[in-house]
Amino acid sequence: MTDSPSTRMTSADVTVADVVAACRTLPEPMWHRIVPDHPNPRRAATLIPVIDVDGSAAIVVTKRAGSLEHGGDWVFPGGRVDDADSSHADAARREASEELGVDIADLEVIGQLATRGPIVSGYVIENYVGLVAPGARFAPDASEVAAIDVIRIATLLDAANHHRADVDTSARRQERLAALPNFRPMLTALRHYRVGEGEHLWGLQAEVLHELLGHLTGGRHDF
Repeated sequence: MTDSPSTRMTSADVTVADVVAACRTLPEPMWHRIVPDHPNPRRAATLIPVIDVDGSAAIVVTKRAGSLEHGGDWVFPGGRVDDADSSHADAARREASEELGVDIADLEVIGQLATRGPIVSGYVIENYVGLVAPGARFAPDASEVAAIDVIRIATLLDAANHHRADVDTSARRQERLAALPNFRPMLTALRHYRVGEGEHLWGLQAEVLHELLGHLTGGRHDF
């Protein structure tokens, strides 16, 4: 399934040129450790794809196929770093190309955000910002992606489209967390960004997006 770019607008706007300029001033990536002592840390890379929609910068998000773990979650394209990848940035481009169904030549990395992890699964995730070439068409991999949405950055910055909510308390997740050494439970509610009616990008994905939006606004974006 391929969704057309969203037509949602707000009064404030952000252009692709704004994003490119902001990414030139990103600080050296920090490392936010989530599970301090995971027994099997592994490397992964994620891309936040930015695309022009009628002169406005927009973010591409994907909905995980129902057959996958955490199926139905809205996430940025990404996955494990393979031995064949020349760099973690190239791994992020490769994963985004495979999941979105766009030519890898149509994806350009323009910045790197903080590294996060290990997460519960053991992955240490390097997060990149990338441009999608004008005119690129999506043909997502149905085995991994149930849907694509393209949301203007101005829409994401609108206070009506983000909030905090309680942490995930599912029994399976709590069992996995409790089994990890030195686990410290999170005490604050997690950020959520609205993707569609009743659906949100949340948790770690939202933290990565929040970091980018905070940099784009000079630190004014927070909640």
